[in-house]
Amino acid sequence: MRSKTKVKNLIGPLLKDNVELVSYDQEMAEMLNTYFATVFTREDCDHLPRVKNVFCADKSQSLSSFMIGSNAVKDKLCKLKNNKAPGIDSVGSKMLIEIADEISVFLAELYNKSWKTGDVPEE
Repeated sequence: MRSKTKVKNLIGPLLKDNVELVSYDQEMAEMLNTYFATVFTREDCDHLPRVKNVFCADKSQSLSSFMIGSNAVKDKLCKLKNNKAPGIDSVGSKMLIEIADEISVFLAELYNKSWKTGDVPEE
């Protein structure tokens, strides 16, 4: 525990232009920012490739007809790892596994409604 709580905030001094040592935090941060800005590439957003339609003209094969089945939800719930800690909702994976039969239909309905409307429930 102690090794994880130790704060290591030592950076520098850094060598600027292979000549002078810089030890002030602000100046070292600016040097690092300048360096990292040169490493990243800038995308040309004006000449993006066109996206091909991979679906047929048939509506049955479009994403709008995509449905999540209750069996798929149940299978995913049953494959959760039993020993994982609960999330912010305080619901543990063990409980979800045990009630998978009862909630899979409702969760599938919720997921499908969210998919169709584009809305994600707040709670």
